[in-house]
Amino acid sequence: MTEQENEQEWAIENDWTAENRRQYERYIADFYLCVYEEESLLGDVIDISLGGLKLLSDEILPIGQIMSLRLDAALESGRQVSLEFEARVVWSDQDENTDRYKAGLEFLGLSASAREILQSIISELSN
Repeated sequence: MTEQENEQEWAIENDWTAENRRQYERYIADFYLCVYEEESLLGDVIDISLGGLKLLSDEILPIGQIMSLRLDAALESGRQVSLEFEARVVWSDQDENTDRYKAGLEFLGLSASAREILQSIISELSN
């Protein structure tokens, strides 16, 4: 099996229905939002909601993997925030426009303070 074929196996979407994927309104990330795993940059946020985010990454992420991550945001207001969270990879696929990969991450068990930070990020995106 070639490396590309192996990567494509990870890219098969799971059985999430459109209803499950659209529980929260999404907001396009039009300012700096980056996700890190430990101290390594994992990727850039394409869009975000209270339920999760879409990530553009240099590596394909295995569906079902649970990850401990950090989101760093430099908001239009000039404020910088950081959010630590756990997420599960719910889908992953090659980006059709680049040689990078897209993945959908579902937030898991956000604390009240993490939800507050996330809401402040989304509030700035929605303005």
